[in-house]
Amino acid sequence: MSDKKQTQHSKDEVVAVTRSSAPDDVRAEILQAAAVAFMQRGYAATSIDDVADSLGATKGRIYHYYRSKTDIFIDIHLEALRVLLDRVGAIALRHDLDPATRLYAMCREHALTFMTTISYQKSTILGLNRFLLSITAPYQHDATRYVQQLRDEYENLFVSTVIEGIEKGDFAKIDPRFATKPLLGALNWANIWFEPSSDRELSDIDTIADCLAEYCVKALLSPAARKIDS
Repeated sequence: MSDKKQTQHSKDEVVAVTRSSAPDDVRAEILQAAAVAFMQRGYAATSIDDVADSLGATKGRIYHYYRSKTDIFIDIHLEALRVLLDRVGAIALRHDLDPATRLYAMCREHALTFMTTISYQKSTILGLNRFLLSITAPYQHDATRYVQQLRDEYENLFVSTVIEGIEKGDFAKIDPRFATKPLLGALNWANIWFEPSSDRELSDIDTIADCLAEYCVKALLSPAARKIDS
C-alpha cells in the first residue's frame, strides 16, 4: 500500500454506518454527544435517549442518521481512527525529517490527539465485548473489519518509521512490529489515566505530549544514538 493510500480515506467509507449522508456538523454533534455519554455511563448503560437528551433533541433525530447505538459506536471508532490517520499520517510522510525526529513528532501528535479527543478515545474501550455481541447486520461486520483495517494501517505508519530508523542505525536492532506494540501501548495508556479538566492549560497537555514522545523514542535508540543523545 502506498503512502498516499495510507493517509487518504473516502468520506463514503467513514460514514458507511449512517442511514444517509449526514452533514459533517450534524454527524460530529451526534458522535461527540454519544462519546461523552459512553465515557460517562459505559456502552451498555447508554441509550439513544441519553444521546438525544444531551443534544437537546428527540431520538427521532438520532435515528434519522443512525439505525442503532451499535452503529454510533462503530462510527466513533472510525472517526477516532480517521483523525489519528490524518494528523499522524501527515507527519509520517515527512521524509525530510530523520526517523528519530519523525517518530518523536508522530508520538507527540498521537498523544495530543488522544488528550484533545479523550471522550472519543475513552468511549472506544468501554463495553467492547458487549458491543461485539450486539453486531448482527452484514454492514456492521463490514464496518468493524474496516476499523481493524484502519488500525493495522495506523500501526504500519509507526512500523515503517521504526524500520527506517533501524536501517540508519538510529534505533536498536529489534523486530520493528514488536517494538511498535509497546510504543503504541504506552501512548494509548493515556486513555486510562488522563482526565480532562476545564482548568487544565494547553501548555500542560503539550508538556505531557513531549514527555510521552521522548519516553517512547528514547526506548528505541541504538547504543550509538544513546551516546550522542546524552
